[in-house]
Amino acid sequence: MGVSASQAPIFIGGAPRSGTTLVRAMLNASGRVRCGPELRVIPALCHLAGQIRASALPVLQRQAGLTPQRMDDLFAETISGFLDGAGGGDPSRRVAEKTPANVLHFPTLRQLFPESPLVAVVRDGRDVVASLLDCDWMDARTGRPMDIVVDPAAAARLWLRSVEASEAMARDPRLHVVRYEGLVASPGDALEALFNRLGEPFDAAALDHARVFDPAAGQNETSAARVSQPLDTASVGRWRRDLTRDQLRTVEAVIAPALDRLGYE
Repeated sequence: MGVSASQAPIFIGGAPRSGTTLVRAMLNASGRVRCGPELRVIPALCHLAGQIRASALPVLQRQAGLTPQRMDDLFAETISGFLDGAGGGDPSRRVAEKTPANVLHFPTLRQLFPESPLVAVVRDGRDVVASLLDCDWMDARTGRPMDIVVDPAAAARLWLRSVEASEAMARDPRLHVVRYEGLVASPGDALEALFNRLGEPFDAAALDHARVFDPAAGQNETSAARVSQPLDTASVGRWRRDLTRDQLRTVEAVIAPALDRLGYE
Protein backbone atom coordinates (compact mmCIF):
# COMPACT_ATOMS: atom_id res chain seq x y z
CA MET A 1 0.00 0.00 0.00
CA GLY A 2 3.02 2.29 0.15
CA VAL A 3 2.43 3.34 3.78
CA SER A 4 5.59 4.49 5.53
CA ALA A 5 6.83 2.58 8.56
CA SER A 6 6.15 5.60 10.78
CA GLN A 7 2.47 5.66 9.78
CA ALA A 8 1.77 1.94 9.31
CA PRO A 9 -1.09 0.72 11.50
CA ILE A 10 -0.30 -1.38 14.55
CA PHE A 11 -2.04 -4.73 15.05
CA ILE A 12 -2.38 -6.24 18.54
CA GLY A 13 -3.48 -9.79 19.30
CA GLY A 14 -3.23 -12.61 21.79
CA ALA A 15 -5.37 -15.17 23.52
CA PRO A 16 -8.56 -13.74 25.04
CA ARG A 17 -8.00 -12.65 28.66
CA SER A 18 -4.25 -12.35 28.11
CA GLY A 19 -4.04 -8.57 28.61
CA THR A 20 -4.73 -7.26 25.11
CA THR A 21 -7.29 -4.74 26.39
CA LEU A 22 -4.79 -3.44 28.93
CA VAL A 23 -2.18 -2.95 26.21
CA ARG A 24 -4.62 -1.12 23.98
CA ALA A 25 -5.75 1.10 26.89
CA MET A 26 -2.15 2.04 27.67
CA LEU A 27 -1.34 2.85 24.06
CA ASN A 28 -4.53 4.86 23.74
CA ALA A 29 -3.67 6.88 26.86
CA SER A 30 -0.58 8.18 25.13
CA GLY A 31 -0.55 11.13 22.78
CA ARG A 32 1.15 9.04 20.12
CA VAL A 33 -1.27 6.21 19.33
CA ARG A 34 -5.04 5.94 18.95
CA CYS A 35 -6.29 2.47 19.88
CA GLY A 36 -10.01 2.27 20.50
CA PRO A 37 -12.25 -0.70 21.33
CA GLU A 38 -11.74 -3.80 19.23
CA LEU A 39 -13.40 -3.92 15.82
CA ARG A 40 -13.42 -7.73 15.46
CA VAL A 41 -13.67 -7.41 11.67
CA ILE A 42 -9.98 -7.77 10.81
CA PRO A 43 -9.72 -11.52 11.52
CA ALA A 44 -12.78 -12.12 9.31
CA LEU A 45 -11.29 -10.10 6.46
CA CYS A 46 -7.96 -11.91 6.78
CA HIS A 47 -9.75 -15.26 6.73
CA LEU A 48 -11.64 -14.24 3.60
CA ALA A 49 -8.45 -13.08 1.91
CA GLY A 50 -6.89 -16.46 2.61
CA GLN A 51 -9.90 -18.32 1.25
CA ILE A 52 -9.91 -16.31 -1.97
CA ARG A 53 -6.18 -16.71 -2.46
CA ALA A 54 -6.44 -20.47 -1.92
CA SER A 55 -9.49 -21.22 -4.07
CA ALA A 56 -10.68 -18.35 -6.25
CA LEU A 57 -7.63 -16.33 -7.24
CA PRO A 58 -6.86 -18.26 -10.46
CA VAL A 59 -10.41 -17.64 -11.69
CA LEU A 60 -10.22 -13.97 -10.74
CA GLN A 61 -6.91 -13.66 -12.56
CA ARG A 62 -8.31 -15.15 -15.76
CA GLN A 63 -11.71 -13.48 -15.76
CA ALA A 64 -11.09 -10.17 -14.00
CA GLY A 65 -7.37 -9.62 -14.44
CA LEU A 66 -6.94 -9.49 -10.67
CA THR A 67 -3.29 -10.01 -9.78
CA PRO A 68 -2.27 -11.34 -6.35
CA GLN A 69 -0.80 -7.93 -5.51
CA ARG A 70 -3.99 -6.13 -6.50
CA MET A 71 -6.03 -8.48 -4.35
CA ASP A 72 -3.75 -7.77 -1.40
CA ASP A 73 -4.10 -4.06 -2.05
CA LEU A 74 -7.89 -4.31 -2.08
CA PHE A 75 -7.99 -6.08 1.27
CA ALA A 76 -5.44 -3.69 2.75
CA GLU A 77 -7.52 -0.74 1.54
CA THR A 78 -10.65 -2.25 3.07
CA ILE A 79 -8.99 -2.81 6.44
CA SER A 80 -7.49 0.68 6.30
CA GLY A 81 -10.97 2.08 5.73
CA PHE A 82 -12.19 0.51 8.96
CA LEU A 83 -9.10 1.78 10.78
CA ASP A 84 -9.58 5.31 9.46
CA GLY A 85 -13.01 5.38 11.06
CA ALA A 86 -11.63 3.99 14.31
CA GLY A 87 -8.84 6.55 14.34
CA GLY A 88 -11.13 9.30 15.53
CA GLY A 89 -10.11 11.67 12.77
CA ASP A 90 -6.88 12.69 14.52
CA PRO A 91 -4.04 12.48 11.96
CA SER A 92 -1.46 13.28 14.63
CA ARG A 93 -1.99 9.91 16.31
CA ARG A 94 -1.04 6.63 14.73
CA VAL A 95 -3.82 4.03 14.57
CA ALA A 96 -3.64 0.67 16.33
CA GLU A 97 -6.26 -2.07 16.43
CA LYS A 98 -6.69 -4.71 19.08
CA THR A 99 -8.76 -7.82 18.52
CA PRO A 100 -7.43 -10.95 20.26
CA ALA A 101 -7.86 -13.16 17.18
CA ASN A 102 -5.60 -10.83 15.18
CA VAL A 103 -2.71 -12.97 16.38
CA LEU A 104 -4.03 -15.96 14.42
CA HIS A 105 -3.80 -13.88 11.23
CA PHE A 106 -0.43 -12.21 11.68
CA PRO A 107 0.98 -13.86 8.51
CA THR A 108 -1.82 -12.38 6.40
CA LEU A 109 -1.52 -9.00 8.10
CA ARG A 110 2.20 -9.03 7.40
CA GLN A 111 1.50 -9.71 3.73
CA LEU A 112 -1.07 -6.92 3.53
CA PHE A 113 0.86 -4.42 5.67
CA PRO A 114 4.61 -5.06 5.24
CA GLU A 115 5.62 -2.15 7.49
CA SER A 116 3.14 -2.69 10.31
CA PRO A 117 4.24 -3.62 13.83
CA LEU A 118 2.60 -6.78 15.15
CA VAL A 119 2.16 -6.91 18.93
CA ALA A 120 1.52 -10.29 20.56
CA VAL A 121 0.40 -10.27 24.20
CA VAL A 122 1.31 -13.42 26.13
CA ARG A 123 0.17 -14.44 29.60
CA ASP A 124 0.56 -17.63 31.62
CA GLY A 125 -1.89 -20.04 29.98
CA ARG A 126 -3.14 -21.32 33.32
CA ASP A 127 -4.15 -17.78 34.32
CA VAL A 128 -5.82 -17.30 30.94
CA VAL A 129 -7.86 -20.47 31.43
CA ALA A 130 -8.84 -19.46 34.97
CA SER A 131 -10.01 -16.10 33.64
CA LEU A 132 -11.93 -17.63 30.73
CA LEU A 133 -13.77 -19.99 33.07
CA ASP A 134 -15.06 -16.90 34.89
CA CYS A 135 -16.68 -15.56 31.71
CA ASP A 136 -20.29 -16.07 30.63
CA TRP A 137 -19.81 -15.77 26.87
CA MET A 138 -22.56 -17.34 24.81
CA ASP A 139 -22.33 -18.93 21.37
CA ALA A 140 -24.77 -16.95 19.21
CA ARG A 141 -25.29 -19.94 16.92
CA THR A 142 -26.31 -22.41 19.63
CA GLY A 143 -27.51 -20.18 22.46
CA ARG A 144 -25.28 -22.15 24.83
CA PRO A 145 -22.10 -21.10 26.65
CA MET A 146 -18.97 -21.19 24.52
CA ASP A 147 -16.77 -24.22 25.02
CA ILE A 148 -13.85 -22.06 26.12
CA VAL A 149 -15.74 -20.77 29.18
CA VAL A 150 -16.89 -24.17 30.43
CA ASP A 151 -14.21 -26.62 29.24
CA PRO A 152 -10.67 -26.12 30.59
CA ALA A 153 -9.21 -28.19 27.76
CA ALA A 154 -10.92 -26.05 25.10
CA ALA A 155 -9.68 -22.88 26.79
CA ALA A 156 -6.18 -24.31 26.97
CA ARG A 157 -6.23 -25.23 23.29
CA LEU A 158 -7.24 -21.69 22.35
CA TRP A 159 -4.37 -20.27 24.39
CA LEU A 160 -1.98 -22.74 22.75
CA ARG A 161 -3.13 -21.79 19.24
CA SER A 162 -2.57 -18.12 20.04
CA VAL A 163 0.88 -18.68 21.52
CA GLU A 164 1.97 -20.93 18.67
CA ALA A 165 0.77 -18.31 16.18
CA SER A 166 3.02 -15.68 17.73
CA GLU A 167 5.92 -18.13 17.99
CA ALA A 168 5.59 -18.86 14.27
CA MET A 169 6.30 -15.16 13.63
CA ALA A 170 9.37 -15.08 15.87
CA ARG A 171 11.74 -14.18 13.02
CA ASP A 172 9.62 -11.22 11.95
CA PRO A 173 11.63 -8.07 12.74
CA ARG A 174 8.46 -6.06 13.37
CA LEU A 175 6.96 -8.50 15.89
CA HIS A 176 7.02 -7.47 19.52
CA VAL A 177 5.90 -9.74 22.35
CA VAL A 178 4.48 -8.17 25.51
CA ARG A 179 4.40 -10.40 28.58
CA TYR A 180 1.42 -9.57 30.77
CA GLU A 181 3.35 -10.39 33.94
CA GLY A 182 6.15 -7.98 33.04
CA LEU A 183 3.69 -5.30 32.02
CA VAL A 184 1.90 -5.20 35.38
CA ALA A 185 5.06 -5.66 37.44
CA SER A 186 7.27 -3.12 35.64
CA PRO A 187 4.98 -1.08 33.38
CA GLY A 188 7.51 1.64 32.68
CA ASP A 189 10.12 -0.79 31.35
CA ALA A 190 7.58 -2.82 29.39
CA LEU A 191 5.99 0.22 27.77
CA GLU A 192 9.30 1.86 26.94
CA ALA A 193 10.35 -1.32 25.14
CA LEU A 194 7.01 -1.45 23.32
CA PHE A 195 7.13 2.17 22.16
CA ASN A 196 10.71 1.66 21.02
CA ARG A 197 9.67 -1.28 18.84
CA LEU A 198 6.77 0.74 17.47
CA GLY A 199 9.20 3.45 16.44
CA GLU A 200 7.46 5.98 18.68
CA PRO A 201 8.87 8.14 21.49
CA PHE A 202 7.86 6.82 24.88
CA ASP A 203 4.96 8.79 26.35
CA ALA A 204 4.69 8.53 30.14
CA ALA A 205 0.97 9.31 29.88
CA ALA A 206 0.54 5.65 28.91
CA LEU A 207 1.34 4.75 32.52
CA ASP A 208 -1.82 6.51 33.68
CA HIS A 209 -4.25 4.64 31.45
CA ALA A 210 -6.98 4.43 34.11
CA ARG A 211 -7.32 8.22 34.03
CA VAL A 212 -8.68 8.26 30.48
CA PHE A 213 -9.95 4.73 29.87
CA ASP A 214 -13.68 4.50 29.23
CA PRO A 215 -14.93 1.02 30.21
CA ALA A 216 -18.28 1.64 28.50
CA ALA A 217 -16.76 2.49 25.12
CA GLY A 218 -16.30 -1.09 23.89
CA GLN A 219 -19.18 -3.54 23.72
CA ASN A 220 -16.90 -6.54 23.23
CA GLU A 221 -14.39 -6.07 26.04
CA THR A 222 -15.42 -8.01 29.11
CA SER A 223 -12.22 -7.05 30.91
CA ALA A 224 -12.98 -3.33 30.60
CA ALA A 225 -14.05 -2.89 34.22
CA ARG A 226 -10.81 -4.48 35.42
CA VAL A 227 -8.70 -2.44 33.01
CA SER A 228 -10.28 0.78 34.26
CA GLN A 229 -8.57 0.19 37.63
CA PRO A 230 -4.96 1.15 38.43
CA LEU A 231 -2.40 -1.54 37.73
CA ASP A 232 -1.68 -4.31 40.22
CA THR A 233 -0.31 -7.86 40.12
CA ALA A 234 -3.26 -9.52 41.88
CA SER A 235 -4.17 -11.61 38.83
CA VAL A 236 -0.67 -13.00 38.31
CA GLY A 237 -0.75 -16.64 39.40
CA ARG A 238 -4.52 -16.67 39.94
CA TRP A 239 -4.60 -20.25 38.67
CA ARG A 240 -3.15 -21.39 42.00
CA ARG A 241 -6.31 -20.39 43.81
CA ASP A 242 -8.92 -20.59 41.04
CA LEU A 243 -8.27 -23.88 39.25
CA THR A 244 -9.13 -27.17 40.88
CA ARG A 245 -6.57 -29.93 40.86
CA ASP A 246 -8.47 -31.76 38.12
CA GLN A 247 -8.77 -28.60 36.03
CA LEU A 248 -5.07 -27.90 36.39
CA ARG A 249 -4.21 -31.46 35.37
CA THR A 250 -6.43 -31.11 32.29
CA VAL A 251 -4.89 -27.78 31.32
CA GLU A 252 -1.30 -28.85 31.79
CA ALA A 253 -1.87 -31.97 29.71
CA VAL A 254 -2.53 -29.60 26.79
CA ILE A 255 -0.05 -26.79 27.34
CA ALA A 256 2.79 -27.98 29.60
CA PRO A 257 5.45 -27.98 26.82
CA ALA A 258 4.49 -24.45 25.78
CA LEU A 259 4.56 -23.24 29.38
CA ASP A 260 8.06 -24.67 29.68
CA ARG A 261 9.21 -22.99 26.44
CA LEU A 262 7.93 -19.66 27.69
CA GLY A 263 9.53 -20.04 31.11
CA TYR A 264 6.35 -20.34 33.16
CA GLU A 265 6.92 -22.51 36.24
